[in-house]
Amino acid sequence: MTIHDANQRQVFSPAAMQNASALATAAQNATTAAAPAAQYTPPYQDGLFRLLFSDKEHLLELYNAVTGSNYGPETKVEITTLETEIFDRKKNDISFLLDNKLIVFVEQQSTVNPNMPLRFLLYAAKTYGKMVPKNLIYSRKVIPLPSPEFFVFYTGTQGFPEQKTLRLSDSFMEPGHGDLELKVQCFNINYPSGAKMLERSKTLQDYSLLIHRIRQKCAAGFSLESAIDEAIRTCKEENILTAFLNDHEGEMRGMLFRYLNDDEFRKVYTECGYYEGHDDGLKEGMAQGLEAGARQNALQTAAKLKAMGLPVSQISEATGLSEEEIKTL
Repeated sequence: MTIHDANQRQVFSPAAMQNASALATAAQNATTAAAPAAQYTPPYQDGLFRLLFSDKEHLLELYNAVTGSNYGPETKVEITTLETEIFDRKKNDISFLLDNKLIVFVEQQSTVNPNMPLRFLLYAAKTYGKMVPKNLIYSRKVIPLPSPEFFVFYTGTQGFPEQKTLRLSDSFMEPGHGDLELKVQCFNINYPSGAKMLERSKTLQDYSLLIHRIRQKCAAGFSLESAIDEAIRTCKEENILTAFLNDHEGEMRGMLFRYLNDDEFRKVYTECGYYEGHDDGLKEGMAQGLEAGARQNALQTAAKLKAMGLPVSQISEATGLSEEEIKTL
């Protein structure tokens, strides 16, 4: 069935798009199954932010908070999150379809990266690529695309304004020139510096308060594990994320430990030349350089973390190496 939009352009019907997409997905799955496995794959780590806001009620609450909209529980939401390292090896991103919009949320723990607009561009392109079967892009009919919206939620410890907009055009070598633009809305959600944003979402405020209390306990001399335990206990007593904590307390502890150790891991990775290794790999050849460099730097990182006294299981999660390999270092 042919459909016309307001400008009298021919567009694909939703049913046609869905059928074509299903065929393309089946073909892609067959290709993936036949492909050889890589020798070394850095680990993905579930993020607490994603776990909390993958809940439809929490997700709509957060979107309403950042946009001033008023979507209710009857609103249809489709999660479209990609398993990709465009943002980080941690799973700290959520993308979803809502009312003909493609929305991407990303939590940023370290300093907000100025290349976020480029990362969102790549993420959006990959998402649209999965939505639209390749053969349809050559058709004369207009392919309807959900309008993109991009948001970053900053939870790091360095200074950051309550709200800031990043633009892809800021990266252009000729400022003011170029026909492509992409904007990213960034919000500071730390407690209490992101007070205005936190007032709009109780769930976001509770999440920020939990992280804040853990950091306070650590600053007071508590071990990280003790700080997490104490913060969870007091939050439950004060009805802060109580239902969520009751349902996910076990997995949350591991997520929080990884989350709050992340800066430490980044520092060690930098000290042993992780990022420099990536640069060298790019110069020498993507396929050979990155694989060898990632493997070597994972071993170096594991050795440093082991010397710091971190548990072998945590080192394994951080580097992707097996516990047996780490024990031999």
